[in-house]
Amino acid sequence: MTAVASTRHPEASRPTSDATRLVRQTRHELAALRRTPITLILSIGLPLLFFVLLSALVGNEVVDERGGVRVVQYLAPGMASFGVVMATFSFLAVGLAEARSTGVVKRQAGTPVARWVLIGGRIGAALVLGLTSTALVLGTGVVLYDLQVPSRSWVGIVLTLLIASACFSALGLALAMALPSMQLTLAVSNGVVIPLAFISDMFMFSGQMPDWLEAIGWLFPLKHLTALFSDALNPYLSGSGLQLDHLAVIALWGLAGAVAATLLLRRDRDRDASPSRTATRASGRAAGRRAAADARPRRTASPSTPTLLAGQVAHTQRILWRDASSVFFAVAFPVLLVAIIPAVNGGGDVLMSNGQALGTFYAGTMAIYGASVTAYVNMPQAVAEDRERGVLKRTSGTPLPTSALIGGRVAGAVVVALLTGAAVVVMAGVLYRPGVPPGMPAAVVTLVLAATCFAVVGLAVMTFVRSAQAVVGVTLGTLLPLAFISDVFVVGADYPQVVDVISWVFPLRHAAAAMSEALAPEVTGSGLAWDHLAVLLAWTLAGALVVALRFRHEPAERSHDRTGSAAS
Repeated sequence: MTAVASTRHPEASRPTSDATRLVRQTRHELAALRRTPITLILSIGLPLLFFVLLSALVGNEVVDERGGVRVVQYLAPGMASFGVVMATFSFLAVGLAEARSTGVVKRQAGTPVARWVLIGGRIGAALVLGLTSTALVLGTGVVLYDLQVPSRSWVGIVLTLLIASACFSALGLALAMALPSMQLTLAVSNGVVIPLAFISDMFMFSGQMPDWLEAIGWLFPLKHLTALFSDALNPYLSGSGLQLDHLAVIALWGLAGAVAATLLLRRDRDRDASPSRTATRASGRAAGRRAAADARPRRTASPSTPTLLAGQVAHTQRILWRDASSVFFAVAFPVLLVAIIPAVNGGGDVLMSNGQALGTFYAGTMAIYGASVTAYVNMPQAVAEDRERGVLKRTSGTPLPTSALIGGRVAGAVVVALLTGAAVVVMAGVLYRPGVPPGMPAAVVTLVLAATCFAVVGLAVMTFVRSAQAVVGVTLGTLLPLAFISDVFVVGADYPQVVDVISWVFPLRHAAAAMSEALAPEVTGSGLAWDHLAVLLAWTLAGALVVALRFRHEPAERSHDRTGSAAS
């Protein structure tokens, strides 16, 4: 007999330590980010983008000639804090919730890897993201805006980052384990962070908020984190910048989050180990629904085009309203901003230079913003998801024409935009009682035309992008910067000329300007801003042409593969 020598490497038989597994799991979580570009946009790109835009918005004038201190010295702490929160709290909450909903966590429980290693890998990835986001903000400030980072503060900044990252990671884990779905987790996490950011000095460093908003801000750890970064970057202070009172509040929140996450993880593990009757009940309900559907008389004739169009409108409504994250960003978020932004800027009854109340102005711009999120981001994402799952391919073999499919999706988005506009008007009316503007009919027409334009352009963008995740990355990544330079979130800013010119190229600023003119206190004529509406019409026609030429029922790579196989 011939002996076969073993070729196994000597180190292959050595047991892998938990520390090595933790490092590998962290690397795995970071590598997985390439498949979810929206996470990178929200955790790293968004804070850096806000920092650059706000620096351009408020200017970077020298406020102390002797020390060379510029405005950016007071803007950087808020953006650095925002980056830490988005990279830890939001990233961990959404990532873990998605892993639970897709069964990844359950499959990982059957592996030899300890559960603390799996969770620790996510926390490690969040820590790397937080450090990267903060380093990008501070590095950009130093290189481009003459930000001063005192040498006394380096140790304090690092310790603050570590403690804050641990705190928000624990809170993110607790939130992910407490909520049942990824969409709801995404909505709640951003619904908590973004409103609190406005009252935690992250987006503003001057002005006076109402006392009750100031008190609410100090209850949560975000404001304490911003205060710590402010002290660390303050060139007029001495010491390390570590304030034990602020650190204690952050640590207490982190401890509460860790206890809650531990209890919820234990509950989740016990639930997986015990037999559940939920699936049996769900399958029984599904069988009952199928039986009821089979009992209904079947349609014997082909439905008419209006019937098909109405069905697509109803289908679009169901898709958008079932997604908690879509409802938050498109409906609840604009309504919240109508209440928050005027409050932190003196109140909704403050009159602008044109005599328009601040509350009325933001009611109009938030209606436009809600329409853009629904029509330009959410609806194209839903169509891209149907394309990925093969839904569009199956509908191509039905009597549903492509024109009815697209028209129904666009009309459904317009309906949601109108409902959002109504909710915004109700909120503004309750808070500020501005009265009904004489140009309200023109405002409704403007909102319909704007939503239609955003929907068609969003579908046109979708035809160039393969996956639904990438569609969100492209649409949201272009919408948010344009919202800051298009008089949606901020009005009356003195932008650099090139930024001002770019903003007027795209339809969002024209939609906001048309809405502002329609809601002006003194309206001449119909109230319709025909020059701005003409730009919206031009973008709508251009988008419709792209959709007509490029819209496909299958992803591009599948169509290419099928063509190639047929040719061979």
